[in-house]
Amino acid sequence: MTNLKTPITIQAVTVRPTARGVRIWLEDTANNARLSGSGFVKGARYDRIIKNGVITMTLNPEGKKKVSGKKHPIIDISAKKLEGLEAGAEVWAFYLDGEIIIGEMPQ
Repeated sequence: MTNLKTPITIQAVTVRPTARGVRIWLEDTANNARLSGSGFVKGARYDRIIKNGVITMTLNPEGKKKVSGKKHPIIDISAKKLEGLEAGAEVWAFYLDGEIIIGEMPQ
């Protein structure tokens, strides 16, 4: 990963299998506001790039994607395939100011 910002928080995430492919689910809870702490509040727009097993989401008021959720913000990344990520893979979500990067832990 090339981003040199200091993460606000880091979370282990499992790529889950679904009937139609794979899914990565990120959600704030009452006790942990990871998404909103990085600026990804309900209704916020962002851009997402998936490349070489790394998912980068960057806040952008004109972004094509939108944070969903009713009570807490949710980002649901679902696809037939996520380039470079297989079902069951353990990855890390790095929550930065205005950006979330998901991928393998750097060595």
